[in-house]
Amino acid sequence: MLEIDLSGKVALVTGGSRGIGAAITRTLCSAGARVIFTHTGSPEHAFGVDALVAGVRDAGGQIEAAAIDAVDSARTADLAGRVVGQYGKLDILVCNVGKNPARPAETVTDEEWSRLIDLNLTSVFYAVRSVLPPMIDAGYGRIILVGSSAAFDGGGGAIDYAAAKSGLVGMMLYLTKNYTRRGIITNTVHPCVIETDLLRERYSNEEDKAKLVSQIPAGRLGRPEDVAGMVAYLASSWGDYICGQSILLDGGRTLGR
Repeated sequence: MLEIDLSGKVALVTGGSRGIGAAITRTLCSAGARVIFTHTGSPEHAFGVDALVAGVRDAGGQIEAAAIDAVDSARTADLAGRVVGQYGKLDILVCNVGKNPARPAETVTDEEWSRLIDLNLTSVFYAVRSVLPPMIDAGYGRIILVGSSAAFDGGGGAIDYAAAKSGLVGMMLYLTKNYTRRGIITNTVHPCVIETDLLRERYSNEEDKAKLVSQIPAGRLGRPEDVAGMVAYLASSWGDYICGQSILLDGGRTLGR
């Protein structure tokens, strides 16, 4: 039987406690990786973080939670250093931090623009920068950025979100051009219409939800596990020949509308 085997790998997942991030964390753990995931430390989501850790450990997985501010470059670097110091390496980075508050572009303030660009783009740079030295030393690394179909169609509801997610593609291309020959492979997955809390909030009306599903050639909303499976594939040896790719996970919606 073919399987994804990440046994012995150490992974850092930023924004790994809820929705797509939690699915990625669970999936990498179930494939055998030791996963350290970050979360905001919000008391509102503490139960979910504890449940995720307990569920993975009960299933025999190796998991740790780290509460940090994603736009704190020093704490991000400290976390990566601690992981390498404790386990001797850091094989996989998955950047999943993001927020998409839908509103018209003309209403976006300077402060909102800066804050959301920092959260959706700059935080990724901080994480990537922190893992590159140990990956270069090891001659091995897998970096997977979680983008959005907004990079293709401008959708999602926020100009800063679309701009930031498009920026991830440029970051990926730079990393591919400059680090693939050093053993570090970077790819980006672009989810769309994934059934998370955010989507359920936006489409709480069943009629609106049905209309959304009608736009998807695959005939259903995406599941967080759909994204997690692709991330695990790219992180594994099965993805060793996939470099610098933007992989759209949208059930055909972007091209089929």
